Formats: sequence, structure tokens, C-alpha cells
Amino acid sequence: MRNRVGTTERRRTHDRSAIAPGAEVVGGVQLICAALYAQLAALADEPYGRGYGGAIAVLFWLFVQVVLGPCIGLALGFVHSLLFTTPVMVASNAVGVRTRIPAPWWAAPSVVLLAAGYAVPVSWIAGTAYAATFGWIAALGVLPVGASVYARMRLVPKVRARRWALVLIAPAVVTAFAFGLTTPAYQPPVLARADYVGEWAGDGVHLELGPQGEVTAQQLPVYKGFEVVDHCSGHGTWKPQEAAHGHRAGVDLSIPGCRSANLNWEVAGTDRHPELFVLMGDPDAGETAVLSKRRPR
Repeated sequence: MRNRVGTTERRRTHDRSAIAPGAEVVGGVQLICAALYAQLAALADEPYGRGYGGAIAVLFWLFVQVVLGPCIGLALGFVHSLLFTTPVMVASNAVGVRTRIPAPWWAAPSVVLLAAGYAVPVSWIAGTAYAATFGWIAALGVLPVGASVYARMRLVPKVRARRWALVLIAPAVVTAFAFGLTTPAYQPPVLARADYVGEWAGDGVHLELGPQGEVTAQQLPVYKGFEVVDHCSGHGTWKPQEAAHGHRAGVDLSIPGCRSANLNWEVAGTDRHPELFVLMGDPDAGETAVLSKRRPR
């Protein structure tokens, strides 16, 4: 009887002494929500009006989000717990034992130091700014570490901590979905007629729009179906075209001999860096030819 009691107590002690209880689930949930929000926000901020790629692509995207998304997110949560939360908890506990300051107070400095260390190779490999990389790594560690610190201070068993975290999946995903859907949609710049005048170039195409409505075009793409089959060059006229019937504002070209080429170029970019583009092929997943305006020398 004593052996059974002792075994039970040891199991409870071991269960409660998990170094990072619930961190893998919390980390996985936040990664799922971050990925969902990023995808919806990117769709809203799509400058060239492309969608998911048709009904089949939408169904596949929903399948990935509903079925594979949680599995991938939780798997990455375990990896994040192993590489980040567990080292932070080990370091803070080790320092707490050797000082008079409780271990939870060392969690935040440990997060900062570990994030600063990881940011060095990540920023170098990804080619991103060190400060931004450090900020993202540290931010992704706050919730898992906070949940682990709370669970250890309250002596919450790791199984119960995981259950509590799993309960948060539904409201967290709904919140991320709602914020993603309410992300402001991309708004192209509004250009006056004089703003179109000048040289536009990119993706092998060159347009020179004159102030009197004349245009010189080089290598305009000609596509058949979803593929570019030829290019066309020539001289003609142009006029600004207002937004209407689901199309953006832009320029309408009229070039004899190039009737099968892309002659309607729509506006994208920003006020400071406007662009003209055409979407070739599938309107949901086609390729784009993007022209940037060259500044006068």
C-alpha cells in the first residue's frame, strides 16, 4: 500500500515538475492564429487583385486550415517549446536557485537573451533586419513562457495545462479569423492624367506615354489562353481609363497591329511609387507584368 502511495506521489510530483507545462500547446495555438491572420491579411493586401486560384484552390486551402493546420501548428509548437521555452525555464530556474530572486522573475531576461542569440543566425539566413527578427522571436516566446511560469507557480500538472490551452483554440482561431477578415483592403493610388506621362518599364516591357496622348510600346505581351505566346511593339495612342465594372483605373492603349496584346494596364503600387500592371492568364492565379515609372534624369 505504501509503495502504491509513494508511486502515486512521485508521479504527481514528476507531472507537476514538468519544466514547461502547456508551452507546446500555447505555442502551437499562437502559430496557427498567426498563420491564419497572415494569410487573410495578405489576401486583403494583394496589390494585383489575385485570389486563391479558383474554387479548387479555396477548397484545398480550407482543407489545409481545418485538417492539416492544427497538426502542423501543434507540431511546430512542440519544436518551439523544445528550442525556446524549455531553455528559458531551465535558465530561469537555475538562476533562481542560486539567487534570492524567485525563478519567475528571471523568465523575462532569459527570453530577451535567448531571442537575441537566435536572432543572429536567423536574420543572417533570412536576410532580415536584426532588430525586427529579434522582436518577432521574443514576441513568439512571451505567451508560451508566461503560460509555463503560471502553471509552475500554481503547481498545475502538465496534462491539465495542455487541456486549458486546448480550450483556447476555438476562440483564438475565431478571433484571428475575424481580425484577418477586417484587415483594410488594398487601395491603389489615384493618378491624374499628368501622372501617367513618362516612361514605364519592367518585366521586359517598355511604355513611353506622351503628354499629347501618343505612346511608344515595346514587347507588349500577347497571350493565348493562360500562356504568353508572343510580344508586340509599335506606336499609337493612349488615354486614361477610370475605374469601372470591377476594373481599376489605368491606361487604355490603341496600337495598330497589336490588337491581340495586353492593351489595358491598371494601376497598382503606392502614391510615391506607382505601378502599371496586367494580369495574364487565370485571373485568380495568373502571372503579372508590372511596370514602374522611371524618374526623369
